[in-house]
Formats: sequence, structure tokens, C-alpha cells
Amino acid sequence: MRTHSRLAIVQLSWILLAVAAGACPEAGFGQGSTHGEDERQLLALENAWNQAELHNDPAALKLLLTDDFIITEPDGELMTKGQLMATTADSSYHYDVLVSEGYRVRVYGTVAVVTGTYHEKGSAKGKHFDRRGRFTDTWLKFGVGWQCAASHDSLAVKE
Repeated sequence: MRTHSRLAIVQLSWILLAVAAGACPEAGFGQGSTHGEDERQLLALENAWNQAELHNDPAALKLLLTDDFIITEPDGELMTKGQLMATTADSSYHYDVLVSEGYRVRVYGTVAVVTGTYHEKGSAKGKHFDRRGRFTDTWLKFGVGWQCAASHDSLAVKE
């Protein structure tokens, strides 16, 4: 029940934010953040996420993600927090390279959106992969800490 209540609050918050941004553009919604400390924390958390996956450490992911976290993979597959933690724990999924860069951080009070690019190279169940793409992560601030509620990954368009 608590998860449904939190989800309803998050959805309502997004709706209110969208309405406020459309109704009051002069309020500064959508403008660059001046929240330097929040931005530094978010970048550190993004890097910690990469390290957790790189080192097959699902316990670290547990701290970074909300209980109702959802990720959309490049093929359209949806994964929950539990599914992502299980994949991260699976030692047949091995990264040689996992880096993110080109970060853009937007902070809107207790909600933040981080976008960037990623490069991941390694093997999954014996099959080699080398992918580059883009991501969007939506973070929520609870007290003094941030947790990611949603993520979306897409592969880069090949020219």
C-alpha cells in the first residue's frame, strides 16, 4: 500500500510540476540549476551506480534506487529494482568498461533529472557486447539523500 501511495504522490508531483512550468515559465522551471551541492551529490551517485554494476554489487544499488524503481532498457524491456539487482549480482554479466559522461543535471527542488551518454563493453552469458547510448535518470530527494525512481536507456543512432 505504501508503494502505491508514494507512486501516486510522485505522479501528482510530476503533473503539478508540468502544469506550473507551462503556466509560469517566468518562475524559472526548466532553467539551469544553481544547486551546486545537489548536482555534485547526483553526479557522485551516478558514478556509484556505474561502480555497483561494474563490480557486481547489488547491495550498493539497493541504496541508490527507490523501492518502486523502474528502468526502460534500449529494447523496450522494463526492469524493476529487484530485477536490476539480480542482473547486477549475476557474475555471467561482466563489464570491462562502464562509463558515463556528458552529464547534464537539472534540479527542481526535490526532483532532479540527469542525462548523459554511456559506453559499456563486456560480456553477458558468454556473448560479447560493446554499446554506446544515452540515458535519462529521474532522482527524488528524501531528506538529505537522493534515490533514483526511473531510468531510461537508449542506444545511439548509428550513422
